[in-house]
Amino acid sequence: MRKLRRIGSLALFFLAACAAGQIGPVPIEDGDACSFCRMAISERQFAAEIIKADEAVLKFDDIACMLRYQARSEDKSEPAAIFVTDYDSKEWIRAEDAHFMRSETIKTPMGGGIIAYRDRSKIQGDSLRFGDLKP
Repeated sequence: MRKLRRIGSLALFFLAACAAGQIGPVPIEDGDACSFCRMAISERQFAAEIIKADEAVLKFDDIACMLRYQARSEDKSEPAAIFVTDYDSKEWIRAEDAHFMRSETIKTPMGGGIIAYRDRSKIQGDSLRFGDLKP
């Protein structure tokens, strides 16, 4: 039943994306696992995802997992979209529109210590842009 629901969600996502001419994020479902570390995605405020040009969706439990995946992947093609979750609202935002904060005191699922915000004013100290992030 869960697999059928997931397929239905993906079908609706792609139908809506095609109709709008724009790619949007895919919801995190119960049982989704990180495409890098294979852990369950349980803390939504740290989630990220890559939508590939072929419409494949890669979901991650930690922004650092996504960065590690990108660094180690043999597929260097440009993704269609990258989304991260706003730490406060837990809503998806495009990675290029987000402001990031990295800290050793932030406890994320895989210890990456990176969180994203839509609003720059939420960050105390240095703000990073997506292109500045390294695994």
